[in-house]
Amino acid sequence: MHFYFVENNKRQRGRAITTLPVTLNNDLKHVPGEKITLTSQKDLDLIGDFAENRDEWRTFIVEIKRGAVEAVRSDEPTSERL
Repeated sequence: MHFYFVENNKRQRGRAITTLPVTLNNDLKHVPGEKITLTSQKDLDLIGDFAENRDEWRTFIVEIKRGAVEAVRSDEPTSERL
């Protein structure tokens, strides 16, 4: 993913492409507490360092899942939640 974050100074034309880093960054927005993003190589390295501790990584993944579920629930109409 190193080359994904290299700037090429070209303007993107058309609709934005949904890529893995974009999807992961959107999922990270729903994690309560620390605001972790995935918009640069530095962010990727930080997440990689974080992943080296298995217990912290598991907790982090659980928080991502919980945040994603809550985000989906908040998008549902009220009548469907009952």
